Amino acid sequence: SGPADLVARVRTVKSFLTYSSGSPFQGAVALGLGLPDEFFTSIADTLRRKRDLLSEGLRSAGLTVNQPQGGYFVTADTSAIGITDAIAFARRLPELAGVAAIPVPVFCHPDGAVRTRSLLRFAFCKKFDVLEEAASRLSALRGKL
Repeated sequence: SGPADLVARVRTVKSFLTYSSGSPFQGAVALGLGLPDEFFTSIADTLRRKRDLLSEGLRSAGLTVNQPQGGYFVTADTSAIGITDAIAFARRLPELAGVAAIPVPVFCHPDGAVRTRSLLRFAFCKKFDVLEEAASRLSALRGKL
């Protein structure tokens, strides 16, 4: 706790430091540069299959899915099933389906959050069996709403 403007600035710096502190990783990066291309294409193929698995479960639940070309997250629009408050729905989702999601509006300035109010972010950087279970639970969600 503290002055709101100072706390906001500290959180911003902390966020950047969390994802961009590269010095300890220089040795690993150097090692990685020497690995064959197949090592990296295999990782990309695995992530693509995981993305597709989770995305299909979300579509089966009736959500509109934004299919990313990279990263670890799928964004789904809940408005297609009549849900316009992603924050409230994200709080209910673990009880409804045993699946967790992050409401996109929490990443936005309140003035811009209106455009994202029905969006949820789901991580697909999980084990296949976890994603298969999540996709199944999400598919069954359609009957619970």
